Amino acid sequence: MIRVQRIAVVAIVSSAVVVVAFPAYLATRAGDSKIVEPQQFDFVLVALGAAALAVGVQILPRRRNAYVAVLAVLTGAGLLFGVMGAFSIGAPFFVAAVVILLFLYRVLRRSTDPSSRPAAVGGALVGYALVLLYIGSAVPPVVECLPNGGGTSSGRWSGGRAVTVGGGMRMGPDGSMTGTIEAPTWTASFRCEGGRIVQFERVPR
Repeated sequence: MIRVQRIAVVAIVSSAVVVVAFPAYLATRAGDSKIVEPQQFDFVLVALGAAALAVGVQILPRRRNAYVAVLAVLTGAGLLFGVMGAFSIGAPFFVAAVVILLFLYRVLRRSTDPSSRPAAVGGALVGYALVLLYIGSAVPPVVECLPNGGGTSSGRWSGGRAVTVGGGMRMGPDGSMTGTIEAPTWTASFRCEGGRIVQFERVPR
């Protein structure tokens, strides 16, 4: 019981720390050339990913059944990525994960080591966590300035309707670019110069 409570506490604390640090990580990734704004579901993904990683790492046996753990990581990551990317590139990953899962099942049936099942569970959780953290942290920039112009992205968790470019983008004679962005609850204007974003102003609707 004490071990279960410890695992739960570590998972909750890890999830909270990652959620708090997430905006700072995105700001560092954005630098002075992007505006990166996560949506609520991005926070959900990184929180779940951090919790799953914390639990999985604690369950994994130390220095035993590394082979089983690796197979489980590949299985968990492949299955989850295959499901989440089913309508794009996920199908090959899902098929490969199913094949690895069948092989993992045979390995577990033949194993007499009691640590093999915790290795499989912990490895699967680590695999799920890696996919959740990757997808959650891959937030597209609302605005990105490039040396020869710039671009914008729509929100990815609301059918592409969360953020749209309004009024087009205009190139200046000095190579700068200005434009406006429209969202359900706000509008914003931006200006790019030399690959850097020098203006971003948001106005509530």
